Amino acid sequence: MSIVLLQTMEWSKLNWNQSFEKVIPIDLLLPKTGSVYSVNFSKNEDFVEKGTAFILWTPPHSELNGWDDKRPTEILRSYVLKGFLKPVDNTALTYDFKVESRAKLIDYFELVDEEYESPLSYIGQPDGTSRMQWKDTRKVLMSKIGDYIYLSGSECETSLEIILSREAEKICVHYSATLHVPAFYDTKITKYYLSNMEQEIFEHLMSKAVPIEDNSYKGVLESQVLGAEYW
Repeated sequence: MSIVLLQTMEWSKLNWNQSFEKVIPIDLLLPKTGSVYSVNFSKNEDFVEKGTAFILWTPPHSELNGWDDKRPTEILRSYVLKGFLKPVDNTALTYDFKVESRAKLIDYFELVDEEYESPLSYIGQPDGTSRMQWKDTRKVLMSKIGDYIYLSGSECETSLEIILSREAEKICVHYSATLHVPAFYDTKITKYYLSNMEQEIFEHLMSKAVPIEDNSYKGVLESQVLGAEYW
């Protein structure tokens, strides 16, 4: 089963000055297991409710500017925080979040079973058909990160992100984010093999994508993250 991931909490606000230091031990920034944090979500995730939740944590630069801004390798230093949300102020989307566990985002890719329903966004057409939003994406950016391929782009008012891998002749989706503006976000960790039609579209997108050059973490220890350069 896919995991619904919340991603509008701005963790950098909890340690703002530290988030702009040049190099930071990751444990100084990562929320700690067993601790309770006051978290806020944007209206794009106003569907959030009391109970178990999975929240994305990314290093400061990527949180403020996106993985596609210079540092897609920060995907390897991004985490999923599993915990329990307790409402504090529903109108402000403020919750107390008790962290029960934390694990790297890419490690979560191995924890989900195969899905047979596409996590990708489709838009209904006047003739009754549907169109995959990725098909008409503008300026696709791409980065090869270890065993994974990261793509980002936009279509109308929607930002799109995906993390894929190749397995023989098939392409598997591990992470899909459809970030509608001003509507709801839809972010999932999944294990979904593209249909033939979907794979043709992504093969075309990858063939024309602009590579993201990223040498930012050369010489940086695994236990460290780089601070944000700007916001």
